[in-house]
Amino acid sequence: MSRKADAGSVLDVSVVIPARNAANWLGECLKSVFDQNPREVIVIDGCSHDSTVQIARSYGARVISDRGRGLPAARMLGARAAHADLVALIDADVIVPPGVLEKLMTEFQEGGFDGLQFGLVSEPDGAGYWGAALAWHHNHSRVRSWFGVSATLMRRSVLLDAGFDESFRSGEDIELRIRLEEAGCRLGVSPTTFVRHRFADSFEYARDQWLQDGAGLARTMHKHPRRAGWLVFLPLLATARGVLLSLATAPRYLPYWAGFVLYNYGAFGSTLLRLPRQGLSLGGNAMWLAAARIAPMAAGLLFWALAAVVIPADHLGLASAVVSATMLTVQLGMLGVGPATLSVLPAQADRGRTLIPASVAAVSFSSLVMATGLLVVTSFQGSGVGTAWTNPVMSAAFFAAALLAAVAYQFDHIAVAQARADRALTRSLVQALFQLATLAVCLLTGYRDPAAIVVAVATGALASVLLGLDQLRRTDTAPEWTQVNWREVMKVWGPGLRQHALMLADRAPGYVLPLVVAAALNTSAAAAWYVVWMLASAIFFVPQSAGYSLQTAIAADTSDPRASSRPGLVRKALQMSLFLTALAGVLLLAAGSLLLPLLGSSYASAWVLLPFLVPALMLTCVTQVYYGVCRSTGRLAESTMVAIAACVLAVAPAPAVAQHYGLTGVSVLWLVAQMGAAVVAGGRLHRFSRDHSPARAGQNIERTSGSRAHGVPAP
Repeated sequence: MSRKADAGSVLDVSVVIPARNAANWLGECLKSVFDQNPREVIVIDGCSHDSTVQIARSYGARVISDRGRGLPAARMLGARAAHADLVALIDADVIVPPGVLEKLMTEFQEGGFDGLQFGLVSEPDGAGYWGAALAWHHNHSRVRSWFGVSATLMRRSVLLDAGFDESFRSGEDIELRIRLEEAGCRLGVSPTTFVRHRFADSFEYARDQWLQDGAGLARTMHKHPRRAGWLVFLPLLATARGVLLSLATAPRYLPYWAGFVLYNYGAFGSTLLRLPRQGLSLGGNAMWLAAARIAPMAAGLLFWALAAVVIPADHLGLASAVVSATMLTVQLGMLGVGPATLSVLPAQADRGRTLIPASVAAVSFSSLVMATGLLVVTSFQGSGVGTAWTNPVMSAAFFAAALLAAVAYQFDHIAVAQARADRALTRSLVQALFQLATLAVCLLTGYRDPAAIVVAVATGALASVLLGLDQLRRTDTAPEWTQVNWREVMKVWGPGLRQHALMLADRAPGYVLPLVVAAALNTSAAAAWYVVWMLASAIFFVPQSAGYSLQTAIAADTSDPRASSRPGLVRKALQMSLFLTALAGVLLLAAGSLLLPLLGSSYASAWVLLPFLVPALMLTCVTQVYYGVCRSTGRLAESTMVAIAACVLAVAPAPAVAQHYGLTGVSVLWLVAQMGAAVVAGGRLHRFSRDHSPARAGQNIERTSGSRAHGVPAP
């Protein structure tokens, strides 16, 4: 019981305080809590080695040991031991000002809440840098408005029914909130009732906070991929916002954000690697792949923003043209191997032990050949990207980036074919972070040549490849790299070449247009186009991921002679793609108007391109699903013709359109091309679903199964 029961009315609430080695803070916390006159105070000790237990008992608190089971288990032990209907979860680093617990209880009852958090006012526990940085971050963070459990009032019955997931060591509050919201519970954060929340003043404490946050996000995403998949962007979005706020008001905190994003994603990636490994559903595979494509875009924004602030626009435009040439080389060098892998790999009896190394060898060889050809051709151009090859560092970085990016891209296809696109997400995040860190190092050391950007791209791709090799090594079907031979290479090159025209016509325009803009206008215009295009193309990865995942699902479904699930798979892929793409488009239009002006006036004026580019990319929801169906069912000729027509319409008039109407004209041209392709693709998908019958499905399966004996889909 409260030791102040004789001094006034007792608040009918049980206060639960989890504490481990919290002697420095616990005394002040307990004093502030007992001053509220609660019914009881329970301290859950996490096997402390300091005087935490003695301090708790000296204040009259009931002490229970959690036997080292962790914070979620400690809170549940306290809730089970509580006697009141309301439980206040208060962390040991919190100080509760006089009278505010009663005020929150009143707000709780009047609002009909099931869970209500105090407002948090963070402060450092010292005069050093890291405590101040943590406090500044949390006081300026939007996460303050999220329901959490560091200082929260909850109904005991609700907490016992839902319970914390005790497999979590951190992030359990986000995971609990997802389940409580799904159950219809009313949750909130008080806008008027505040407590003091303290942070220790050391780098070790800050690092531990970052690591716990990253690990918790990974576990939450793994458990709730549909509801929490977007959390992969949270550290990047928080970093982008924090960097901008720091630049505007507190530049001294910029180093903090470097540690925040690196340690968050380091823990995020390592935690994902340790989680149980199983195949993903169509929707899950598509969402993870979309996240793997979109998440680096946020880091890419920081990357190009950092470059735009330091490197002159004409030099940046040249570097962006070389990066576009690198990505174009990747598309040329894939020779359709990636999309073919999605259909061929699931049919392999050895689950890809020999096919995976062969596919990597194929794209490595062809990407180097294509890089050489592109460099030779553009060298005679005399302008635009052709001027870059006089710099030997730029040329070497271009070859390295082209080779490594092609291999990394093939690893993405392998992950999707194995229904493990979450691995692609981990590698994409590592790639983006290494790319950003390399550029930052180059700029800090005074190397501000345009080649620094391409070197950073190559370094990020190298990190992705090394992690991909480790991921494959850890699987139960580790590839046999010494068994590569031409027969295995032809297993992917054969069907790949049949699909190469479709992939090239579909993807190449996005990489050709920056080169066209650089040649027809100037490198400064190319820089503006590339930054806006990078933002808009983030949307494209959602429908592309849906198409690839649909292709894999249909390929795995060919064992059913009726293939009765195919129309349902198509509808599911379309619905998911349309919803997510529309949502991403709205967010991008809003974010673009805020972010582009921060890069400078030349970039701010380019925002007018987004209202044309975003609808154009949204139309690809239909075309990408259509291409996925065609690749998996042998309808390559018709889909290739659709893609080529859209490619020609978008690229052929682009030089003249750019000269007469500028970047706006190029974006409108792209919209018209995508509209035409979507109309044709939509009509063909409608006919596919309408005419689909068991007999026709059987014919299609028979037509593809003949070549499946060799792991090759029919032409």
